[in-house]
Amino acid sequence: MEVSDPLEHELQKEISNIMIRDYVCSLQREFEMKLWEHQNCISTLNGNWKEKVFEIAVLEDELRCILNAVVSLEPGIHPHQSHSSLEDQILVKMKDDNEPPVTEKATDTSEVMLDIPDFSLLKHMQSEEITNFLKSEWLKLRRQHESELHQKTEELFRVKREYAKAKASLPLKKERELEFIKLKLLQTISKLGEITTRKENSCLDCKENEMMCRLKDRIGMLLHENNCLRGLLADKIKEVKHLCSQVPDAKSQVAQHSLSEAKLLNSFEKVRAELEDLRIERHLNNLLDSSIFREVFDDYENQIYDMNQEGSFLKELLNEKEDQLSIIYEDRQKLKYENNQLVSIAGSIIQHHDQVNLVNDELLMFKEKVCEQELLILETKSEYNSMKRCLYEAMQQIQVCKQEVLELTENLTSMSIALEEAKEKNASLEATIQEMKKTPAQSIGSYRGQTGESDLASMEKLSKAYSDFESRLAESMKRNETRLTSIIGQFNPLVQQVAALRKKEFWYKQIIEIKCSNLRKAEAEVDVLGDEVDTLLSVLGKIYIALDHYSPVLKHYPGHAGFRLQLSPRATRLSPPHHLLSWTGRAQPTPRFSIVWQKTRDYDPSTFWNLLKKNKLDLQRWIAGPVGLASKHQPRLQG
Repeated sequence: MEVSDPLEHELQKEISNIMIRDYVCSLQREFEMKLWEHQNCISTLNGNWKEKVFEIAVLEDELRCILNAVVSLEPGIHPHQSHSSLEDQILVKMKDDNEPPVTEKATDTSEVMLDIPDFSLLKHMQSEEITNFLKSEWLKLRRQHESELHQKTEELFRVKREYAKAKASLPLKKERELEFIKLKLLQTISKLGEITTRKENSCLDCKENEMMCRLKDRIGMLLHENNCLRGLLADKIKEVKHLCSQVPDAKSQVAQHSLSEAKLLNSFEKVRAELEDLRIERHLNNLLDSSIFREVFDDYENQIYDMNQEGSFLKELLNEKEDQLSIIYEDRQKLKYENNQLVSIAGSIIQHHDQVNLVNDELLMFKEKVCEQELLILETKSEYNSMKRCLYEAMQQIQVCKQEVLELTENLTSMSIALEEAKEKNASLEATIQEMKKTPAQSIGSYRGQTGESDLASMEKLSKAYSDFESRLAESMKRNETRLTSIIGQFNPLVQQVAALRKKEFWYKQIIEIKCSNLRKAEAEVDVLGDEVDTLLSVLGKIYIALDHYSPVLKHYPGHAGFRLQLSPRATRLSPPHHLLSWTGRAQPTPRFSIVWQKTRDYDPSTFWNLLKKNKLDLQRWIAGPVGLASKHQPRLQG
């Protein structure tokens, strides 16, 4: 037998050792991983616990500070005394006031007592159950600690509130409440110290001891399993040795049975040959049957596949036909809508063209009026120039008259001065004559005899000269007055004429400026209207080109036949202009364009103009791209 081979036996032994070693190593790794996880969990729990203990210690320090501050206010107690002495003093005072603080302390300590679980049960638990148990116990301790801390803080705040309320009361009540508060503070400080010390020592030690016990139990279990496996291995080795001892007997039995086995082998070979023949026949029959069935089945499968393919192909054709019909219907609807829009747009364009023609006629009339007004302006300018020349001549005459008047005034002033001098001389002569008349005759005779006749002659000459000068001066004054009156009479109408000419000049200037501004505005309006006419005519030409391009599509429009026009005087009157036909390259308009031209004559030009301004870009794109009429992404005219 093959089992008796020593090499195979050693191989099996090595394999079993390797398997046991791998199993033990896997258990060890698993145990180490779990131990590492537990250590991490314990470290985190210890860290949290240390934080809580630190918070409790801080709270204890704060309470001690409060207690020291309260104690320092009392004269009889020193702030640096121990808490036990302070508590004894406070208890003495409380006993004096007939208050039982010991019972309260007992009740408080009974409330603070913690229920420590039985850790002996952890020996019979698995690792996961132990971790869950430890977590639950830690959560319970944490909750108890938080509840205790909450109670103590509430108690502390309650004591503070009572202390604040009792400040305004009687001094005895204040002292009692202060003593009670001090006692409570001492109790809370002692309880917090006990909690921190007890939990730091007991809980951590218990956890570490339990973990060590659990790990030792686990190691013991692993050692026990290892011993069991070694016992099983020893049993297997014994069985192998027993089998090796039975090998020679088995060899003799094999030698005895070899002859019978040879006979049986011969008979078995014969039977196997017969069975092989039968199996071949059966296999051939099965092959024939399977080939026949396969051919029939393949035929049916091919027929079913062909029918499915035909059905899917027919479905696809049906879907394509439906899509084509929907697209054709949408195109028909779009064409109807666009045809209506084209008809309305063309009508509005024609109306606007008529309005433009009217505006052109009005502009021509306005230009004729402007020409007439320009002729009038030229005539008025010529009259103005002639009047200006007359005015210039009159101004020159006025200047001459002014110079003559100045000369006359100068002569008049000189004559008036000479007249005054002559009057003065005449007055002096009259005075001398009067004196001479008043003197007696003897004196006169003596005087005459002295002066002689020369004086009388000079006096007569002077009187004659004075009379002549006076007469001449009067004549010259009269002559100058008449001349001045004549000059003033000539000068007044000239002044009035100059004022009237100035008014006419100002009026003509205003008229010329108004006419020039009106002419400029009219020229600008004519330019704008000309540009609009050009744009509208270009748009109309493009619409006509588009209509001509889509003539086979518009033939299918049902309303096309009703709008046909026959050539008549009204049709010729409503026919499109020849420059639009020249843009399209046709000599005569088609019936479709005549229909559009006729139907768009009753359209409101203002609304059409707003529509063109709104859809200028889309209309240009729509006309520029004839293929876009039947496309899905064709822009639509708005409004």
